[in-house]
Amino acid sequence: MDSRLHVFLAVARTGQLTRASRQLNLSASAVSTQIMALERDLRATLFIRSSRGMTLTPSGKLMFTTAEQMEAVWTRTAREIQAEEQGAARLNIAASHTAAELFLPQPLGRFRAKWPDTRLHLVITNSQMVADRVTTGQADLGIIEGSRSPEQLSSEALWTDELILVVSTRHPWASQGSVDASHLPQADWILREEGSGTRRVFNDALTHAGFSESDLSVMMELDSLRAIIAMVANNVGVSVMSRETVDSEEIRVRGVAALSIRGLNLTRQLKAIFPISHQAPRTGHLLADLREDVLIRRQRVRQDS
Repeated sequence: MDSRLHVFLAVARTGQLTRASRQLNLSASAVSTQIMALERDLRATLFIRSSRGMTLTPSGKLMFTTAEQMEAVWTRTAREIQAEEQGAARLNIAASHTAAELFLPQPLGRFRAKWPDTRLHLVITNSQMVADRVTTGQADLGIIEGSRSPEQLSSEALWTDELILVVSTRHPWASQGSVDASHLPQADWILREEGSGTRRVFNDALTHAGFSESDLSVMMELDSLRAIIAMVANNVGVSVMSRETVDSEEIRVRGVAALSIRGLNLTRQLKAIFPISHQAPRTGHLLADLREDVLIRRQRVRQDS
């Protein structure tokens, strides 16, 4: 990959020559020279220079999208070559907290039984960061929550999930089977951090119903399902989370009551995302195990109903 593209991406991401130069361990003048050389070869202006920093032009934005894709392909290819040289296949996965804790363990177990020589590396983070890792080539496959997925990636819908309201068994709402959306501002809220799929789905549902997160009294933002459950169980506040969390045999939920919210559509899908043009070896096999898990869960639901 042309070294000037690395420099271009660093400047585009940081918005400043000085920050990019520190990141690249180059002088600011060397960074500037490489950017000007790239612009000269392309016969296009990629940045608008100002006292506030460097802003991408329309041509620069086009270059940025292409350069990110090239960087991702380069990163994946280099990693696969290294794995091949070391005699070990490797699959890098990024997943949201909900997916990693509630949906992935069983299909990953089946995958490992079939491909014991494949080294799995799983990073658990929020849905936005998952998408970023797949886009930049740090992950071969990602699992995100919600309906939106990056345009530059392929996506496949997998599990259907539902968010529910969870409150302490000591909360006044605990004895109710459901709560009307208009009553939500009366409670203190503990929400997932910005960028999480759960929070985005909840916000979208509020907006669609004519409400806003600003109508709620948000007292905490946490990135851990277990921490949120503990806070809710001790009546610190209320929250929304996957119904699977409450029903899960792996996560013991005590002191919490689950309620539906009337007036909000909180059904969502968990999706696999992966590069459009390039798949790491055995990504397809893992996708097959994920699809199989979806069918197994559907059959289980039909048997229980």
